[in-house]
Amino acid sequence: MTETERPARLLVIDDDDVTRMLACAALEEAGFRVAEAAGGEAGLARFADYHPDLVLLDVLMPGIDGFETCRRLRSQGVRVPVIMLTGLEDSASIERAYDSGATDFIPKPINWTLLRHRVRYALRAAEAVDGLVRSERNLSAAQQIAHIGSWEWDLGTDRFHRSDNYCALFGEDAVSFGNGLSALIERVHPGDRERVCKSLDSVCEGQRYSLEYRIQRADGQVCTALEMAVPLCDASGRVVQVQGTLQDITERVSAEQRIRQLAYFDDLTGLPNRVHFREALQSALLRENVRGGHCAVVLINVDRFKRINETLGQDAADRVLQVLALRLGSGQAGAAEEGLPPDRLDAPRMARLNADNFGLFIEGASGRAAIEAEIAALLARAGSPVHVDGQTLSVSFSVGMAFYPKHGDSAEALLKSAEMALGALRRRGEHDAIQCYTEQMKVDAEARLSMESALREAIDEDQFALVYQPKVDADRGCIVGGEALVRWHHPSKGLIGPVAFIPLLEEMGLIGQLGQWVLNQACEDISRWRAAGLPVVPIAVNLSAIQFGRQDLLASIHDTLSAHEVPAGVIELEVTESALMRDTHATAEVLRGLHGLGLSLAVDDFGTGYSSLAYLKRFAVDTLKIDRSFVQDCDGGHHDPAIVRAIIAMARSLGMGLVAEGVETEAQARVLQAHGCPVMQGYLFARPMAEPDFRAALRDGLPGADRFRTNGA
Repeated sequence: MTETERPARLLVIDDDDVTRMLACAALEEAGFRVAEAAGGEAGLARFADYHPDLVLLDVLMPGIDGFETCRRLRSQGVRVPVIMLTGLEDSASIERAYDSGATDFIPKPINWTLLRHRVRYALRAAEAVDGLVRSERNLSAAQQIAHIGSWEWDLGTDRFHRSDNYCALFGEDAVSFGNGLSALIERVHPGDRERVCKSLDSVCEGQRYSLEYRIQRADGQVCTALEMAVPLCDASGRVVQVQGTLQDITERVSAEQRIRQLAYFDDLTGLPNRVHFREALQSALLRENVRGGHCAVVLINVDRFKRINETLGQDAADRVLQVLALRLGSGQAGAAEEGLPPDRLDAPRMARLNADNFGLFIEGASGRAAIEAEIAALLARAGSPVHVDGQTLSVSFSVGMAFYPKHGDSAEALLKSAEMALGALRRRGEHDAIQCYTEQMKVDAEARLSMESALREAIDEDQFALVYQPKVDADRGCIVGGEALVRWHHPSKGLIGPVAFIPLLEEMGLIGQLGQWVLNQACEDISRWRAAGLPVVPIAVNLSAIQFGRQDLLASIHDTLSAHEVPAGVIELEVTESALMRDTHATAEVLRGLHGLGLSLAVDDFGTGYSSLAYLKRFAVDTLKIDRSFVQDCDGGHHDPAIVRAIIAMARSLGMGLVAEGVETEAQARVLQAHGCPVMQGYLFARPMAEPDFRAALRDGLPGADRFRTNGA
């Protein structure tokens, strides 16, 4: 249709308001003008004044049904295409539709995207047929335009008359094509010959047919054809001749296949996508419900895939996914017969659900242990190193599982349960593991959702507060620093420590907002202490990995210090080893900037991560904080004292400061002091305290801080 031509007029006749509304909306969106009627009688009346180019007609309606409505239209000489919309799929109903004069039929539920193409195709076909009716002289040209050929079969003589364009559809002429029925059967694709023969037998018995099948051209090309045939009877009612048309619909079929490919398959890996997987899974659940069986849904996540993407780039990461998809999908995709809808595929079991998540369902699941063994074997095969861009990458997978019907009775419910199981692994920081869903996960998820809402409210309503834990120099017996720690004053649960909410804030993307509040509040307190003439000691503020990676980190810290007139020397930033090692080049740049501002940097929980001498030298770290896990047992006669001594010796050799955290006993303090780490932090000296108490400790001293004071201090 060109821009200057009027849009085609369609008439939708259906007593179902919802179906009629959806059909009208889909067709209007495709550029058609659409009128509607709620029943057969109303449709006949509307047809008379609207003069549509095509009719979409429901079969089952009160009053006169679709079959009768179509018969009455044809009895009036109406030649426009009539497409039946029907939930009936038995052959008798289909034959009755064609007997009533229907052009085509579309089964319900309707694929609205394909409906538009079917309508366009029917309109094009109708236009071609109208051309035939209008002028015999233009028959050949019209057939060529529409890729249609006509034929007549005389049953008494087995003589076939085929138009030139009919033979051309096979890439031949009338002479090379031959005569008789066998000439056609030889050119039908072997997989479709039985269907064609059955249809030809039925037309000889007086039944018209419409059939799609594949033909083999002389050049070896396989095309798809639509054949329509009607019987002609003599006066006694005996079929003596059959007339038919054959149309090449290869382009239409290819277009429908492309649409289906886009709708149901992942473009990168070729695996079924989430839509296809969900529909196929739902069909599998229906089968298991009938059998009284079980079904396992398995979500497979590629561990640390984000790091591969960030390090190698998206193109390389995509190639990694393609390799993994091939390994995971091998032997899992099932055998799909051509032309079957997504819910009829034998086993579209493996699918790519999103960026780095794959899905698998296993029908007839025989038990958790057997399924876990099957999945472990699959992952072992798929988990061999991947070679890309000259690098060898080790890969592992995390798996969340759920079982039908125990963990859900629908595809969406099972997917959600499996996602919860996978999420539980992520929150625990576990990789290369399999987790099955439990009901407790649902309880935890609801609690997390409630806490997320409460945390957003806490930030908006300023429900957080700082407490300070002193750092004590045992040799001198005084406070030499402090660490600012955040607490949440929950309206109903009281005081909540950071372990309960910091990881969740990181997941929510709000940790940067809270981190900025902590720095601002610490600077405000320091400014107040300085104004009161109190001795001010360096205060450590924790930076999350997300904050440390922000582009505006230096500017934000500088502006905060300036706003409160706080010298950079009284602020110490604490980061974990893992945060430093996320991007070593960027880390070096940030540290140079921080030192340029006059800030010092401490590595928190040292000894639990990379603990590399090389990165300590490169990053010019100022202070190491010995992790409490080494401190707590350093007086117990195990190996940890040796680790503590090694850390102390390394820090001394590099000229770094040291702080031992988690000191709880005098024995621990004496061991640390004896080996050259006098600066300590822990419950032995003081628990984290509110700002007024810390202010008093700065002013009056900390009781008991001098119990280990040496004579020379």
